[in-house]
Amino acid sequence: MESIPGWQVIFLGGIATWIVFSSILNVTQKLRSLTQPWVSHYVMSGTSIVLKIQKYEHRYLDAFFSGLSCVVSVPFYTAFLPLLFWSGHCKLARQMTLLMAFCDYMGNCIKDVVSAPRPSSPPVRRVTATKDEEDNAMEYGLPSSHTLNTVCLSGYLLHYILSYTGSDDVSTELMGVSLVCLVVGLIGVGRIYLGMHSLIDIIGGLALGLGILTFWLSVDKYIDDFVVSGQMVASFWATLSFLLLFAYPTPGASNSKFRVSHSLQWCCLGHCNWDTANIPPVSPRKCCTLIEPST
Repeated sequence: MESIPGWQVIFLGGIATWIVFSSILNVTQKLRSLTQPWVSHYVMSGTSIVLKIQKYEHRYLDAFFSGLSCVVSVPFYTAFLPLLFWSGHCKLARQMTLLMAFCDYMGNCIKDVVSAPRPSSPPVRRVTATKDEEDNAMEYGLPSSHTLNTVCLSGYLLHYILSYTGSDDVSTELMGVSLVCLVVGLIGVGRIYLGMHSLIDIIGGLALGLGILTFWLSVDKYIDDFVVSGQMVASFWATLSFLLLFAYPTPGASNSKFRVSHSLQWCCLGHCNWDTANIPPVSPRKCCTLIEPST
Protein backbone atom coordinates (compact mmCIF):
# COMPACT_ATOMS: atom_id res chain seq x y z
CA MET A 1 0.00 0.00 0.00
CA GLU A 2 1.36 3.41 -0.99
CA SER A 3 2.15 5.82 1.80
CA ILE A 4 0.58 9.26 1.61
CA PRO A 5 3.24 11.94 1.01
CA GLY A 6 3.47 14.45 3.83
CA TRP A 7 2.96 17.48 1.59
CA GLN A 8 -0.43 16.12 0.47
CA VAL A 9 -1.58 15.76 4.08
CA ILE A 10 -0.45 19.32 4.87
CA PHE A 11 -1.99 20.79 1.71
CA LEU A 12 -5.37 19.07 2.02
CA GLY A 13 -5.39 19.61 5.77
CA GLY A 14 -4.79 23.31 5.22
CA ILE A 15 -7.79 23.56 2.90
CA ALA A 16 -9.98 21.65 5.36
CA THR A 17 -8.84 23.96 8.18
CA TRP A 18 -9.62 27.01 6.04
CA ILE A 19 -13.13 25.67 5.34
CA VAL A 20 -13.86 25.26 9.05
CA PHE A 21 -12.43 28.59 10.24
CA SER A 22 -13.79 30.64 7.32
CA SER A 23 -17.24 29.29 8.10
CA ILE A 24 -16.95 29.97 11.83
CA LEU A 25 -15.53 33.47 11.32
CA ASN A 26 -17.91 34.27 8.44
CA VAL A 27 -14.98 35.39 6.27
CA THR A 28 -16.97 35.68 3.04
CA GLN A 29 -19.47 38.18 4.46
CA LYS A 30 -16.72 40.25 6.07
CA LEU A 31 -14.69 40.43 2.86
CA ARG A 32 -17.84 41.30 0.88
CA SER A 33 -18.74 44.13 3.24
CA LEU A 34 -15.24 45.58 2.73
CA THR A 35 -14.90 45.18 -1.03
CA GLN A 36 -18.39 45.37 -2.51
CA PRO A 37 -19.08 49.09 -1.80
CA TRP A 38 -15.66 50.10 -3.13
CA VAL A 39 -15.95 48.07 -6.34
CA SER A 40 -19.60 49.08 -6.88
CA HIS A 41 -18.58 52.73 -6.66
CA TYR A 42 -16.01 52.28 -9.42
CA VAL A 43 -18.48 50.33 -11.54
CA MET A 44 -21.02 53.17 -11.34
CA SER A 45 -18.43 55.89 -11.87
CA GLY A 46 -17.04 53.93 -14.84
CA THR A 47 -20.39 53.99 -16.66
CA SER A 48 -19.32 57.15 -18.51
CA ILE A 49 -16.30 55.31 -19.95
CA VAL A 50 -18.53 52.48 -21.16
CA LEU A 51 -20.92 54.95 -22.81
CA LYS A 52 -18.04 56.75 -24.53
CA ILE A 53 -16.81 53.50 -26.05
CA GLN A 54 -20.33 52.54 -27.06
CA LYS A 55 -20.68 55.78 -29.04
CA TYR A 56 -18.84 53.90 -31.80
CA GLU A 57 -21.70 51.42 -31.99
CA HIS A 58 -21.86 49.53 -35.29
CA ARG A 59 -23.29 46.18 -36.27
CA TYR A 60 -19.90 45.03 -37.57
CA LEU A 61 -18.28 45.86 -34.22
CA ASP A 62 -21.13 44.05 -32.47
CA ALA A 63 -20.46 40.94 -34.55
CA PHE A 64 -16.66 41.20 -34.21
CA PHE A 65 -16.53 41.59 -30.45
CA SER A 66 -19.31 39.03 -29.88
CA GLY A 67 -17.43 36.51 -32.01
CA LEU A 68 -14.15 37.29 -30.25
CA SER A 69 -15.81 36.78 -26.86
CA CYS A 70 -17.10 33.39 -27.98
CA VAL A 71 -13.60 32.34 -29.09
CA VAL A 72 -12.15 32.89 -25.60
CA SER A 73 -15.13 31.61 -23.62
CA VAL A 74 -15.20 28.47 -21.45
CA PRO A 75 -17.40 26.55 -23.97
CA PHE A 76 -14.80 27.21 -26.69
CA TYR A 77 -11.92 25.92 -24.55
CA THR A 78 -14.02 22.89 -23.58
CA ALA A 79 -14.17 22.00 -27.28
CA PHE A 80 -10.61 23.12 -28.09
CA LEU A 81 -8.62 21.34 -25.36
CA PRO A 82 -9.47 17.78 -26.48
CA LEU A 83 -7.92 18.62 -29.85
CA LEU A 84 -4.59 19.16 -28.10
CA PHE A 85 -4.75 15.66 -26.61
CA TRP A 86 -5.65 14.15 -29.97
CA SER A 87 -2.82 16.01 -31.70
CA GLY A 88 -0.25 14.40 -29.38
CA HIS A 89 0.57 17.55 -27.35
CA CYS A 90 -0.46 15.89 -24.11
CA LYS A 91 1.66 18.02 -21.78
CA LEU A 92 0.24 21.24 -23.23
CA ALA A 93 -3.29 19.83 -23.05
CA ARG A 94 -2.85 18.77 -19.41
CA GLN A 95 -1.37 22.09 -18.38
CA MET A 96 -3.98 24.20 -20.15
CA THR A 97 -6.82 22.09 -18.75
CA LEU A 98 -5.52 22.41 -15.20
CA LEU A 99 -4.69 26.09 -15.69
CA MET A 100 -8.15 26.88 -17.06
CA ALA A 101 -9.80 25.09 -14.13
CA PHE A 102 -7.59 27.00 -11.68
CA CYS A 103 -8.29 30.35 -13.37
CA ASP A 104 -12.01 29.70 -13.51
CA TYR A 105 -12.20 28.61 -9.88
CA MET A 106 -10.18 31.56 -8.56
CA GLY A 107 -11.97 34.09 -10.76
CA ASN A 108 -15.42 32.81 -9.84
CA CYS A 109 -14.52 32.72 -6.14
CA ILE A 110 -13.60 36.39 -6.27
CA LYS A 111 -16.73 37.20 -8.28
CA ASP A 112 -18.96 35.60 -5.68
CA VAL A 113 -17.05 36.98 -2.69
CA VAL A 114 -17.18 40.57 -3.93
CA SER A 115 -20.63 40.18 -5.57
CA ALA A 116 -20.18 43.46 -7.45
CA PRO A 117 -22.69 44.39 -10.18
CA ARG A 118 -22.05 44.75 -13.88
CA PRO A 119 -22.65 48.12 -15.57
CA SER A 120 -26.29 49.11 -15.28
CA SER A 121 -28.37 48.53 -18.40
CA PRO A 122 -29.84 50.99 -19.29
CA PRO A 123 -28.11 53.42 -19.81
CA VAL A 124 -25.45 50.94 -20.95
CA ARG A 125 -26.34 48.91 -24.04
CA ARG A 126 -25.72 45.22 -23.36
CA VAL A 127 -25.10 42.92 -26.34
CA THR A 128 -25.73 39.22 -25.64
CA ALA A 129 -25.38 37.28 -28.87
CA THR A 130 -25.39 33.79 -27.31
CA LYS A 131 -27.11 31.94 -24.48
CA ASP A 132 -23.77 31.77 -22.68
CA GLU A 133 -23.52 35.57 -22.79
CA GLU A 134 -27.06 35.89 -21.50
CA ASP A 135 -26.11 33.72 -18.53
CA ASN A 136 -22.93 35.75 -17.97
CA ALA A 137 -24.96 38.98 -17.91
CA MET A 138 -26.94 37.65 -14.94
CA GLU A 139 -23.79 37.05 -12.88
CA TYR A 140 -21.37 39.30 -11.03
CA GLY A 141 -18.71 41.36 -12.78
CA LEU A 142 -15.33 41.65 -11.03
CA PRO A 143 -13.01 40.23 -12.31
CA SER A 144 -13.59 39.78 -16.04
CA SER A 145 -13.30 36.02 -16.65
CA HIS A 146 -12.70 36.54 -20.37
CA THR A 147 -9.75 38.84 -19.66
CA LEU A 148 -8.40 36.54 -16.94
CA ASN A 149 -8.61 33.38 -19.08
CA THR A 150 -7.13 35.10 -22.13
CA VAL A 151 -4.11 36.41 -20.20
CA CYS A 152 -3.38 33.03 -18.62
CA LEU A 153 -4.09 30.66 -21.49
CA SER A 154 -2.65 32.73 -24.34
CA GLY A 155 0.36 33.61 -22.18
CA TYR A 156 0.99 29.96 -21.32
CA LEU A 157 0.46 28.89 -24.94
CA LEU A 158 3.10 31.41 -26.04
CA HIS A 159 5.48 30.13 -23.33
CA TYR A 160 4.95 26.54 -24.49
CA ILE A 161 5.47 27.35 -28.18
CA LEU A 162 8.71 29.23 -27.50
CA SER A 163 9.96 26.40 -25.25
CA TYR A 164 8.86 23.66 -27.66
CA THR A 165 10.55 25.25 -30.66
CA GLY A 166 13.60 26.31 -28.66
CA SER A 167 13.46 29.75 -30.24
CA ASP A 168 15.94 32.31 -28.90
CA ASP A 169 15.14 34.91 -31.53
CA VAL A 170 14.27 38.17 -29.79
CA SER A 171 12.14 39.38 -32.69
CA THR A 172 10.07 36.17 -32.60
CA GLU A 173 9.53 36.51 -28.86
CA LEU A 174 8.63 40.18 -29.23
CA MET A 175 6.15 39.38 -31.99
CA GLY A 176 4.55 36.66 -29.84
CA VAL A 177 4.24 38.93 -26.82
CA SER A 178 2.81 41.70 -29.01
CA LEU A 179 0.22 39.32 -30.44
CA VAL A 180 -0.84 38.17 -26.97
CA CYS A 181 -1.09 41.80 -25.79
CA LEU A 182 -3.18 42.66 -28.85
CA VAL A 183 -5.61 39.80 -28.19
CA VAL A 184 -5.89 40.67 -24.49
CA GLY A 185 -6.44 44.35 -25.36
CA LEU A 186 -9.16 43.53 -27.89
CA ILE A 187 -10.89 41.25 -25.39
CA GLY A 188 -10.82 43.97 -22.73
CA VAL A 189 -12.16 46.67 -25.03
CA GLY A 190 -14.71 44.25 -26.44
CA ARG A 191 -16.11 43.36 -23.03
CA ILE A 192 -16.59 47.05 -22.27
CA TYR A 193 -18.05 47.74 -25.73
CA LEU A 194 -20.57 44.90 -25.30
CA GLY A 195 -21.66 46.40 -21.96
CA MET A 196 -20.62 43.27 -20.05
CA HIS A 197 -17.92 44.86 -17.89
CA SER A 198 -16.67 48.16 -16.55
CA LEU A 199 -13.04 49.26 -16.58
CA ILE A 200 -12.43 48.10 -13.00
CA ASP A 201 -13.54 44.57 -13.97
CA ILE A 202 -11.04 44.47 -16.85
CA ILE A 203 -8.21 45.78 -14.66
CA GLY A 204 -9.07 43.21 -12.01
CA GLY A 205 -9.08 40.37 -14.56
CA LEU A 206 -5.77 41.56 -16.02
CA ALA A 207 -4.05 41.84 -12.64
CA LEU A 208 -5.34 38.48 -11.43
CA GLY A 209 -4.42 36.85 -14.74
CA LEU A 210 -0.84 38.12 -14.64
CA GLY A 211 -0.50 36.94 -11.04
CA ILE A 212 -1.83 33.46 -11.79
CA LEU A 213 0.27 33.14 -14.96
CA THR A 214 3.45 34.12 -13.10
CA PHE A 215 2.68 31.59 -10.37
CA TRP A 216 1.82 28.83 -12.86
CA LEU A 217 5.00 29.27 -14.88
CA SER A 218 6.99 28.68 -11.71
CA VAL A 219 5.19 25.46 -10.73
CA ASP A 220 3.98 23.90 -14.01
CA LYS A 221 6.88 21.43 -14.20
CA TYR A 222 6.26 20.16 -10.67
CA ILE A 223 2.51 19.84 -11.31
CA ASP A 224 3.07 17.91 -14.53
CA ASP A 225 5.60 15.58 -12.92
CA PHE A 226 3.14 14.86 -10.12
CA VAL A 227 0.19 14.22 -12.46
CA VAL A 228 2.26 11.92 -14.69
CA SER A 229 4.28 9.95 -12.15
CA GLY A 230 3.42 11.12 -8.64
CA GLN A 231 2.11 9.10 -5.70
CA MET A 232 -1.60 8.85 -4.86
CA VAL A 233 -2.56 11.15 -7.75
CA ALA A 234 -6.14 9.94 -8.17
CA SER A 235 -6.97 9.92 -4.46
CA PHE A 236 -5.33 13.32 -3.95
CA TRP A 237 -7.25 14.93 -6.80
CA ALA A 238 -10.54 13.33 -5.77
CA THR A 239 -10.10 14.61 -2.21
CA LEU A 240 -9.07 18.05 -3.47
CA SER A 241 -12.10 18.29 -5.78
CA PHE A 242 -14.38 17.29 -2.88
CA LEU A 243 -12.87 19.87 -0.51
CA LEU A 244 -13.11 22.62 -3.11
CA LEU A 245 -16.88 22.08 -3.18
CA PHE A 246 -17.03 23.29 0.43
CA ALA A 247 -14.28 25.90 0.11
CA TYR A 248 -16.26 27.81 -2.53
CA PRO A 249 -17.78 31.00 -1.08
CA THR A 250 -21.53 31.51 -0.82
CA PRO A 251 -22.51 34.16 -3.41
CA GLY A 252 -24.74 37.14 -2.69
CA ALA A 253 -27.30 35.67 -5.10
CA SER A 254 -27.61 32.26 -6.75
CA ASN A 255 -25.83 31.90 -10.12
CA SER A 256 -24.22 29.25 -12.32
CA LYS A 257 -20.57 29.95 -11.46
CA PHE A 258 -20.45 27.31 -8.72
CA ARG A 259 -21.64 24.64 -11.17
CA VAL A 260 -19.21 25.70 -13.91
CA SER A 261 -16.20 25.86 -11.59
CA HIS A 262 -16.75 22.41 -10.18
CA SER A 263 -17.54 20.86 -13.54
CA LEU A 264 -14.01 21.85 -14.54
CA GLN A 265 -12.56 20.48 -11.29
CA TRP A 266 -14.08 17.06 -11.91
CA CYS A 267 -12.89 17.27 -15.51
CA CYS A 268 -9.36 17.70 -14.14
CA LEU A 269 -9.87 14.64 -11.97
CA GLY A 270 -10.66 12.65 -15.10
CA HIS A 271 -7.53 13.93 -16.86
CA CYS A 272 -5.35 13.08 -13.86
CA ASN A 273 -6.68 9.52 -13.83
CA TRP A 274 -5.83 9.10 -17.50
CA ASP A 275 -2.05 8.78 -17.85
CA THR A 276 -1.66 10.68 -21.11
CA ALA A 277 2.11 10.72 -20.70
CA ASN A 278 2.20 7.17 -22.09
CA ILE A 279 0.61 8.27 -25.37
CA PRO A 280 3.43 9.04 -27.83
CA PRO A 281 3.23 12.25 -29.85
CA VAL A 282 1.81 11.74 -33.32
CA SER A 283 3.55 13.45 -36.21
CA PRO A 284 1.36 15.25 -38.78
CA ARG A 285 3.04 13.21 -41.54
CA LYS A 286 1.90 9.93 -39.98
CA CYS A 287 -1.58 11.28 -39.37
CA CYS A 288 -1.95 12.08 -43.05
CA THR A 289 -0.48 8.80 -44.35
CA LEU A 290 -3.00 6.48 -45.91
CA ILE A 291 -2.91 2.91 -44.65
CA GLU A 292 -2.87 0.46 -47.51
CA PRO A 293 -5.21 -2.49 -47.05
CA SER A 294 -3.51 -5.86 -46.75
CA THR A 295 -4.00 -8.30 -49.61
